[in-house]
Amino acid sequence: MISIIIPVLNEEEKLANLLQELKQIEDPISFEIIVVDGGSQDQTVAIASKFAAVYQLKQANRGAQLKLGAEKSSGDVLWFLHSDSKLADYRQGLRQIQDSLKDPRYSAGYFQLVFDSQDFFYRYLAKTSNLRARFLGLIFGDQGLFTTRQQYEKTGGFEEIPLMEDWRFSRKLWKQGKFYQLPITITTSSRRFRKGKIRTHLKMHKIKLLYLLGVPPEKLVRRYYK
Repeated sequence: MISIIIPVLNEEEKLANLLQELKQIEDPISFEIIVVDGGSQDQTVAIASKFAAVYQLKQANRGAQLKLGAEKSSGDVLWFLHSDSKLADYRQGLRQIQDSLKDPRYSAGYFQLVFDSQDFFYRYLAKTSNLRARFLGLIFGDQGLFTTRQQYEKTGGFEEIPLMEDWRFSRKLWKQGKFYQLPITITTSSRRFRKGKIRTHLKMHKIKLLYLLGVPPEKLVRRYYK
C-alpha cells in the first residue's frame, strides 16, 4: 500500500480539488490518504474529512505534521505531497512510485518539478530545483518526495522542526542510496513568489546559507515568515 501524506494549513481553496482527483483513481494499487492539519482557521479540516483520514496538531510546524502523518500511516511506501501540487495522471504516478522503489539501489524518489506559470523565472527555478535534487540529494516538499517505510524508519524520518525538515530528511536518505527522478511532472503553485519573485527567491537562498552557517531552524523560521 502507498500512504499519501498531505500536511495542510488553511488550504480550503486548493485541497478539495486534490483530494477529489486522488479519490477518483481506479487502480489495483491500494493507497490511503492521510491529511495532517496544523491548526487551520478555515474549512480545511471539514473538507479533508470527506475524503481522507484527518489528524490535527494545533499550532504545529510542517516537520511535526509530516512526522505524525508517517506515524499514523500503514503503507509500505510513503508519498509526501503538498496540497497545491498536481499530477496530470495520478494513476500512472502511483504505479511508477511503486515500480521505482523495487530497485534496491534507490532510497527515495521525486517528480520533475514545474510551476503553474510559463514565465522564464519559474522555468529557471524548476530546472535548478530538479538539478539540485539530482546532484546534491536535496528534495524539497513541492517535488513530491516518496520513499519506503523501511528507509523512512532507518533514517529516523522527519524531525519536528519548523523549517528545513525536508532538507534534513532528504540528506539522510541520500546517504542510503540514489534518488529516482520519475519522468512525470508535478505542477506546483507559484503563489509564494507573487509578492516579489526575485525578492522571495533571494530571501530563500539567504535562509539556506544561514542554515549552512549553523543558524537553527527555530530562528530561521522567523525570517522565513517575516
